[in-house]
Amino acid sequence: MNYERHYEQYRAAVEDYLSALFAGSAPYDRLYEAMRYSVLSGGKRIRPVLTLEFARLGGIDWHLALPYACALELVHNYSLIHDDLPCMDNDDLRRGKPTNHVVFGEANAVLAGDALQTAAFETILTADYPAEVRAAAALELSRGAGRDGMCAGQVLDIEGEQRPLTLDELKLVHRKKTGALLEAACVIGAVAGG
Repeated sequence: MNYERHYEQYRAAVEDYLSALFAGSAPYDRLYEAMRYSVLSGGKRIRPVLTLEFARLGGIDWHLALPYACALELVHNYSLIHDDLPCMDNDDLRRGKPTNHVVFGEANAVLAGDALQTAAFETILTADYPAEVRAAAALELSRGAGRDGMCAGQVLDIEGEQRPLTLDELKLVHRKKTGALLEAACVIGAVAGG
């Protein structure tokens, strides 16, 4: 199977999985609408594709790792929603569309991001895997996204707006803000693949 076809197969499976999330009806449909708006607005889906490929390389049917792969995409999208907020980068466009806070308001955007983050952990912790595998995957996601990972990178990025960064400081921003979640995607795939 060539790279492009393999990538598109993974990507299509991820899109199908994500499309089924948050589709229910509730008195707080606006929250679900805001979550779906960001999650389904496109993107390359690099993180989930990496997770699925590493799971496949571990020797399992990669379809089994879809909950883990999509959990990474939920965290990635929560981070994009928060990154675009007026208190962060104050962006009005993301992927050529109005950002979440422009469409749904700042408070709803914050809550949509928060809900995507918690939904990611719920997705991992309810996946059809042994408890120790689910726990290991959740731990890797929390490390990649948390205080020494993506969140740390965002802090460094914000601080870097106040002064010029050295090359080493810039590398650290990228290693934390972007690289930590990419690394987590690979490790989580390996965890899923055994």
